[in-house]
Order: sequence, then structure tokens, then C-alpha cells
Amino acid sequence: MRSVGIFEVKTKLSELLRLGEPIEITSHRKRVAVIYPDHTPLDLAQVKRDIKALNKADKQDDATDMGDYL
Repeated sequence: MRSVGIFEVKTKLSELLRLGEPIEITSHRKRVAVIYPDHTPLDLAQVKRDIKALNKADKQDDATDMGDYL
């Protein structure tokens, strides 16, 4: 999975999406989101791990909440 900072996503989103692979979006080196291509079969176990990681990161970051990322 490619890991990309928020700024790079803002400037290169269309290019990144054309790669056709999942993209992990980070803020200050912490995962804040994952984008999955529509055609990629989802590994439900991986999706659950990603959600747990996002929730864990949210609990550790007192300055923001998950709504800031949605």
C-alpha cells in the first residue's frame, strides 16, 4: 500500500488514483485514512485492521477528532 501525506494527496490526487492501488493518507506520519480503488477486491480483515488503526490514532490525537478527516 502506498503511503502519502495529505499535502501530496491534495496536489496529486488524480495521478494517485490512476495507479489503481490502495492509498494510505497520513498527517504528521500518522495514518488518517485509506482510499481503496473501486475495482480492487477488498480484504475484509485488512479493512477491519485499517479501521482499528484509525480509531487508535484518533484516541492518541487530542487535537482533532475523526470528523476532521471525513
